[in-house]
Amino acid sequence: MKKLLTLVLFLGMALGVSAQLVNQGGTITIQSGATLVVESDITNTTGSIVNNGIIEVKGDITSEAAALFTSAVDSKLKFSGTTPSTINFMASTILSDVEMAKTAEDLTLASDLDIDGDLTFTEDDNQIILGANNLVLSATSAADNVAVTNSFIVTDGAGVVTKEGLSTAFKFPVGAAIDSQNDITLAEGGTVDDISVRVLTDAYDAPVTQTEVMVDDVVSATWEITEAVIGGSDLIAAPSWAAADETTTFDNTDAAVFQFNGTDYTALATTGAATTVDGISSVTNVGLVLNDTDYVIIGDSGLLRAFLAAKIILQGPYQASQDLMRDQLRTKSLIPLEEPYSDMAAFTHVSGGGGETVDALEDFDYEADGDDIVDWVFLEIRDSADAVVSTRSALLQRDGDIIDIDGSNSAVSFEGITLDNYTIVVRHRNHLGVKSSGIVSMSPGTTAVYDFTSAVNQAVGDQQEELETGVYGVYGGNANGESAVATAYKGIRMTGPSTINDALALLNQLGGIYTATQFDVYETEDLNLDGNVRMTGPSTINDALFLLGVLDGVYTNLIVRAF
Repeated sequence: MKKLLTLVLFLGMALGVSAQLVNQGGTITIQSGATLVVESDITNTTGSIVNNGIIEVKGDITSEAAALFTSAVDSKLKFSGTTPSTINFMASTILSDVEMAKTAEDLTLASDLDIDGDLTFTEDDNQIILGANNLVLSATSAADNVAVTNSFIVTDGAGVVTKEGLSTAFKFPVGAAIDSQNDITLAEGGTVDDISVRVLTDAYDAPVTQTEVMVDDVVSATWEITEAVIGGSDLIAAPSWAAADETTTFDNTDAAVFQFNGTDYTALATTGAATTVDGISSVTNVGLVLNDTDYVIIGDSGLLRAFLAAKIILQGPYQASQDLMRDQLRTKSLIPLEEPYSDMAAFTHVSGGGGETVDALEDFDYEADGDDIVDWVFLEIRDSADAVVSTRSALLQRDGDIIDIDGSNSAVSFEGITLDNYTIVVRHRNHLGVKSSGIVSMSPGTTAVYDFTSAVNQAVGDQQEELETGVYGVYGGNANGESAVATAYKGIRMTGPSTINDALALLNQLGGIYTATQFDVYETEDLNLDGNVRMTGPSTINDALFLLGVLDGVYTNLIVRAF
């Protein structure tokens, strides 16, 4: 006959087991006030362990499907020692208090873990590694890692940390890896619900599939938040991070919580300075309304960028024989590395525009001839009230595409854009500006497209010249284009005083000597963008004759910008 062991530890008793403890059918009861310390593993195969006091284990703990492991209120399962531990409860088991007190070691879950009491980290560098398993904390549970460093729950797989009945503020001590802690505090402003959290290792443009890692303007973490009952949750969210988690372009003084809406991210609040204590930063934003599973990241106002792929042709450098604009400013190395418009009175940058710079002259040279850079242009995004909400200086390619400065042939990004309808303005230092006649829908994370060259009525007032059949370009000849005088930069003319007369601006640039010539210069008066300023010679090289041609050969004609 098999004999079953019954072991009872009473109040004040402490029993140490130097080897592993294996229970094969007996009953082990730790009474309230008693402590059982096991130096190695605990294996409960078919018996029963009843914990009313404290069980301290330094190895693994396994309770098989045929065994029972019960925990009374205020009992504790404590993990200590200098080696890693694994916990595996094969039958449904609910623990009371759990304490992590290891010496810089981890506890790995081999099964789900339910805690009805408190989870407390009392030593530094202690992690609970979830893998594919879940850790559930009851509505009354606390999770405390305040007094320690680098001790938290690692959500390195599909497993999540769930707080049942979330209502008041609760800090989820979580991180995506053992060296990356990103706690998040959540409070329910809507319907009380069970809320689950895990942290992903990066910020993703596509967080559902964890693809397209974001490398600018973000903290390198994504918090996945799930509600048990779909609808009703309206959370206050306060994610936290360390400086090491910030991408190089992220601005800690300009941060906010961003929520993924299925296609891009929306800021929950206006960006502002993060709160930083002992090297850990956080921002708190309200209005995190869940719809089943949602994703949030920390970003700065750079995430509010929308993108524009616009196309224009400048009349001055256009060569119909090639269907391209000339790029002599590039081949002569005359284009400045930094955009010129910030130094011109006629142009005012807003919302992060201005100071755009490329690293070297080689950045103006692209593999395809049509992609080589002609010059800098100035872009404006205007709202329904015609107010300029965002600007950028960008690069104009020979085929008319306007690209950003990053060297990737990409659309131009803009800050300060929300989902709305806008108009597009493209300006150049010696060509008349054009404004889109059509409305352009823009929103963060999306790319709007507008082609001025396809039809004359793509510009307000049909204010373009047909340069060849079906190709429309921006009027050239605005030698006063950088002037602070509105009638100067908004008009092309060969009459009137020198402040508004483009022909006189040409003559003044040549020192009042019309036979003079300036070679290899980057000047507004170089109307055909060949790198020279001159008023003599044939029309192909003569800026004055080019200006007269823009005015249809009638020097008294006048072209005034339509907006």
